[in-house]
Amino acid sequence: MMLSERIAYFYQAASISFAISLMLNLQPIIVLSLYLMIFITIYALLASRGLKSISPNLFISSITVNPNPSRTGDEVEIRATVTSIRKGLPAIIRLDLDGLEIVRGARTWSGLLGDEEASIDLVVKSVDPGIKFAGPLKIAVMDPLGVIVKELEIHPRIPVFIMEADRLPGHPSAYSSLSYPLIGFSKSQFIGVDHEYRISQLQESEAPAKIIDWRKTAQRDDGRVYVKLYDRLMKGDLAFGIGSGLEIVLPNGLKVYSEIVQGILAIVLPHLEEGSRIWLIRWSESGEPSTLLVEKSRVIDIPGIPNIKSLIHITRLIDERESAFLKKLSSHGIMVKLILIDLGADLLEISKEEWIKRTTDLEMRRLLEKAKALDIPYAVTSLEDFGECLRRVLTYRRAV
Repeated sequence: MMLSERIAYFYQAASISFAISLMLNLQPIIVLSLYLMIFITIYALLASRGLKSISPNLFISSITVNPNPSRTGDEVEIRATVTSIRKGLPAIIRLDLDGLEIVRGARTWSGLLGDEEASIDLVVKSVDPGIKFAGPLKIAVMDPLGVIVKELEIHPRIPVFIMEADRLPGHPSAYSSLSYPLIGFSKSQFIGVDHEYRISQLQESEAPAKIIDWRKTAQRDDGRVYVKLYDRLMKGDLAFGIGSGLEIVLPNGLKVYSEIVQGILAIVLPHLEEGSRIWLIRWSESGEPSTLLVEKSRVIDIPGIPNIKSLIHITRLIDERESAFLKKLSSHGIMVKLILIDLGADLLEISKEEWIKRTTDLEMRRLLEKAKALDIPYAVTSLEDFGECLRRVLTYRRAV
């Protein structure tokens, strides 16, 4: 809790006036300034007692984005709503935006929280593809005179996926019928878990009717009951590392990093729809990776490396510290797979000169030498074939 900006300025002015009048021995101003300071202090102490019980649990909030994902340049509607269990609270609600340009609407709402919901309606867009953010949603609750302000975060930020038109994936319209489903896909309507039939065996005790193998039991006349046993398939997390050497622009204007992010999003968005979580671990020049946990309804910044079982790392292996980092992950039991980006094909499309051919050959040799030194499974792909390569790496992975 803190003083509102207006009252804080007023209190500061009263303090300065008190100090100056004290030096100049101006009795009336000394008394008036001191009176104002004491009044504000006492009122602030009393008002803060009423705001102590205000917590995020008093508010029900939501942020909706439509459409999500969307195409670059398209208008996206964002609606944030807040309802309060306690009525008559003076409040200011603000929706933070990251990477999104407001086309229409305002990101703040102010007034008394009553029986109806408070809402912020915005139309935004982005000409730059990638993961943008709507939120967090914050609220500043005040006492009736607006002297004390208590700020709270009542809704986490959520991802807004901006895709290039030709990369916009279709959403899955039916559950997967694969015996070995991709991570994130399931034959079950229940998010997070699936069961796959394994074997029928004798059941000694009374069995629930839903697990009895009626087909096998019906063939017996000895009274023995067989039950079905299932393996439990969990929707695993997908972890992607974005390594060094990707923050470059090709002579034809193609941004390598943007192409990589677009390729990842095109693959993982259907998995998010099915309830999986996506980890994006970005390598930085400082040597400390930054981790982003992306879920369907929120995004969380995670310090350090999460507790993951596998990682698909996309890189050009420019930074030597990155190689040591990957070795460390492997030594800690994390299954690392490398996707090495070879830009030779993209450069040859621009020019067929001999020096470019030699350069691309040297680049390929450098990538292979570094990958072999790491002793980590790897695949080499061009930017054009990156999406298909990523699909192949992800195919038929499951956790039982």
